[in-house]
Amino acid sequence: MHFPPRYQNYQPYTPYRNGYPFTMTIEGEGQLKVKPDQATISLGVVTENLNPQKAQEENAEITSSVILALKEAGIDENDIRTTSYSVNPRYDYIDGKSVLRGYEVEHQLEVTVKNLAAIGSIYDTAIKNGANRSGMIQFLVAQHDLFYREALNRAVQNSKEKAEEIAQSIGAVLNPMPIKITELRDQPITPFPAFSIGATAVTKHEAPPIQTGVHTIIARIKVVYAYNG
Repeated sequence: MHFPPRYQNYQPYTPYRNGYPFTMTIEGEGQLKVKPDQATISLGVVTENLNPQKAQEENAEITSSVILALKEAGIDENDIRTTSYSVNPRYDYIDGKSVLRGYEVEHQLEVTVKNLAAIGSIYDTAIKNGANRSGMIQFLVAQHDLFYREALNRAVQNSKEKAEEIAQSIGAVLNPMPIKITELRDQPITPFPAFSIGATAVTKHEAPPIQTGVHTIIARIKVVYAYNG
């Protein structure tokens, strides 16, 4: 490349100067196991009637009873929200013809439970007061970002250890200062599997046993290191 006289001593910038002409790309991972400290559960009320207005009125009455019972059980009003509400006709097929069976109304609620020991009794309370549609439980960590940053630090350390081992195995000298660090997407939280709720939970007069388990927070990064040969 030819430069004008005043640029004769110019050298293009490169991050691999100062004796480190080669690079390696490493993926680092950090994990942190944390006990969940809150959860969201979904509950639904489904009613059916030939008269759509009657179906809605019945649904509203039962749903109000469920919400009141949840509040009396210690759930804050702000921790109960409607996620869906629908009114749909239902048909039976008789002799190749569709015959209107009635109208189905479904009101789906999401409830945030901050006392994990009460999850089973919250489900039981909702069922006894008319909830008849199951959903899923999703366990959460309130300070997820705080724990994720700790996992991220572990991922950085993990990538450094890998790079040092590779450099040692090939007889190279590693530049400990990374050239580039890219944070990879955090893994989504895996919800607790959905299960059915119904009359059996009521007749046994006991809350379903819910196990919170441990949530694994994972951080992944991609790091570029320079080294010499």
